[in-house]
Amino acid sequence: MKLWTNQYLIIILLSLVMFASFYMITAGFPIFVSTISDNPAIAGIMTTTLMLASLITRFFASVIIQKINMKLLLIISLIYFLGTIALTFLNDSVVFLIIIRALQGIGFCMLTNLVFTISSNIVPKSRLGEGIVFFAMSTSVGTTLGPLIAISYLARFSFRSMMMLTLALMCFSLLCSFFVKNTKKKEAERPLDQTQKEPFYKYMFDKRVLLPCILVAFNYMAIAGIVNFMGAFGKEINVGGSISQFFIAQGIAMVIIRMFSGKIFDKFGHRVLIIPAAIAGAGGLILLGFSTKMWLVLVSGVLFGVAFAIIHPVIQAWALTLVPPEKKATANSMLLIFIDSGLAIGSVGLGILAKWVGYGMTFTYSAAFMIVILILYLMGSRKKVDFAVNKG
Repeated sequence: MKLWTNQYLIIILLSLVMFASFYMITAGFPIFVSTISDNPAIAGIMTTTLMLASLITRFFASVIIQKINMKLLLIISLIYFLGTIALTFLNDSVVFLIIIRALQGIGFCMLTNLVFTISSNIVPKSRLGEGIVFFAMSTSVGTTLGPLIAISYLARFSFRSMMMLTLALMCFSLLCSFFVKNTKKKEAERPLDQTQKEPFYKYMFDKRVLLPCILVAFNYMAIAGIVNFMGAFGKEINVGGSISQFFIAQGIAMVIIRMFSGKIFDKFGHRVLIIPAAIAGAGGLILLGFSTKMWLVLVSGVLFGVAFAIIHPVIQAWALTLVPPEKKATANSMLLIFIDSGLAIGSVGLGILAKWVGYGMTFTYSAAFMIVILILYLMGSRKKVDFAVNKG
């Protein structure tokens, strides 16, 4: 079946611009806060507030998504998020900005749940792995572009003008949303009245995707260390800003691997991808921890890029094969909850560890997360949950 339909292209473009806009704001806020407050902890409080609001909302997002027309909810959520951006022009007090970040956490939570669910519904079942991987690439590119644009832009222009730019970009995403079709599928396997009688918590949790969620959480615990401490590690090994080349190596590896990993998943399942990805990730983190020269940093970037490219999107695609179509929103919501939790736990835990052992050894120790992923996956995965398309 055809993958690159108009609907698929629209949701990829919408998501790419939306993620880039959000991470422009996320990277720009700490820079702006440093100009209005001498307390660096304020930026951390804003991030924590955002994350808490997002986490709380995720427990209800899957329920709301399954009850309301997805296209309508997408449009409403984008308008809501545009409103939170507009609010930043009213007041620049610290307390007001913290409240705005909480409101943005709620909005972005709904938006991410929606685009993940809509994309998984659009993708043909026979090409689910390929479709999810390319969609994940669009969000990863947006996540990478956002901070790069924000840092470069704020070096020359004001925070307020950057918010005007994000406002325009989110308006573009809103425009795209009007061309998105509602993707809620009819439940052929179960009578409608039966699903309506399900208890509330069944919309929020499904034990069938618990293992994939746990694996994704450990993956993002490792990613948290890379995101938070790479700059400080560059100073520790006396390479300064050159350490950013790690992300270039990681990005190149990620793009190359994702070009064919989805097709491998669709043909052979998840086992042939997750096992080598976890090994590559562990090797990359161990090597990074002992790196003293840039060529070692680049090699570790390539190895970690392989893990970064495979583990999240492949586990997400696998999780979606474990639940019926009407539970895709629940599966996506659970995955996002565990991703947020993994980032939060990893950021705090590895930050404490770094104070005791240094940043290099922190990366080396964080390889344990990849080893845990490998062990849990080998213990918990079963052939009976292998990719359902191969049976169809």
